[in-house]
Order: sequence, then structure tokens, then C-alpha cells
Amino acid sequence: MGPVKAGAASREAFARYPLDLAVSSGFACALAPSQIGDLLIGTDVSPCRVGASSIELQEPVPCSVELRETALSAARRAGVAVQAGRFVSVSQVLWRADDKRRVATGTGSVGLDMESAAIGAAARERLVPFLVARTVSDVLDETLPLDFNLFLTPKTWPQGIWQVVCRPSSLTGILRLQRQSHVATAQLTRFMGALSHDLR
Repeated sequence: MGPVKAGAASREAFARYPLDLAVSSGFACALAPSQIGDLLIGTDVSPCRVGASSIELQEPVPCSVELRETALSAARRAGVAVQAGRFVSVSQVLWRADDKRRVATGTGSVGLDMESAAIGAAARERLVPFLVARTVSDVLDETLPLDFNLFLTPKTWPQGIWQVVCRPSSLTGILRLQRQSHVATAQLTRFMGALSHDLR
């Protein structure tokens, strides 16, 4: 999880295997009006630094136009709601709705994740065609039940566990996210089946 690990794993994979394409898939936060389980396809993806009072977009990594069109067609054939647009990748979980809205307004993006820009940069170095295809697991106006950044390092794990134990509402929110993740997973599976068929 996160850009550093994603970039390192991608560079190792591209160096070891002769790959025909790279797809950054999984879950995303929607930065445009969407429903849980909708598919977001990237036109490009930019690393994004989010400060207390600033949003800084770095050089975008373009997605393959051919792969994007194939993905859009596969999604529609699979009956998965889909939209395309810019993605941004950040280094930390944006868990507050206010922060999500600020990034959406400041970047005009449809989706947010932590890994796609790093994977795309590694693919570009190797001239491997690249696609972002992720399903919505949380929506723009949704504040997550707790600060999931606490679970990114062993040092802060106890604080995260403490929040869950001391705030019963956090557990309710986590169960809600689990249900949303099941929906997003099912839709992503449907889409990937159709995309794999079309890429044969």
C-alpha cells in the first residue's frame, strides 16, 4: 500500500518479466459524483501533494488511449457503470470529506488512490502500455470512520486500535466500508472478466 512500495514492486516486476501491459486496479475514492462499485478509468494520473492550504499536481502519466477505449467498452458490455477522467495519487489516506472535496475542486479529477502514479511512472520507464481501472469503495462526501493513516506504520498501529476500541461508531463505520468493499470487489471482478476476454 502506498506510492513508495507500489513503485518499488512495479520496477522489480518490469525488470524481471517481459510484460505487454500494466493495469493499476483495485479500489478508489470517487472525486466525481459516483455510486459504490462504479468503475473509474484513468485518462492520466498525477502525483498530488496535499498541504494544509495548497494542492500541488506533479507531472501526469498518460494512460494508453487504446487500453482506455477497450476498458470502457468492456465495462459497458459487463453492465458496470463507468466514467473516465484524470486520477490523482496521494501519499496518505484522505479520510475526511472536506479534504476529498478540496482535492476534487483543485484538480478536476474523477478518482483518487495511492499507487497508480507510481505504477504508471514505472511502466513509462519501460515503455509498457498503462491503464488505471478502479472501482469506487468510498464516495466524495463520505468521511471515513477513522484516520486509516494510523495503520500505515507499526509505530502508530496502537493509536488506530485505540480509536476503534474507544469509539464504537468507528466499528460501525468499518462494517459499512466492508460492505462497500464487497460491492466494489464484485463489480471489479465483472469488469476484469470482460476486459480479459477483450484483450485475448
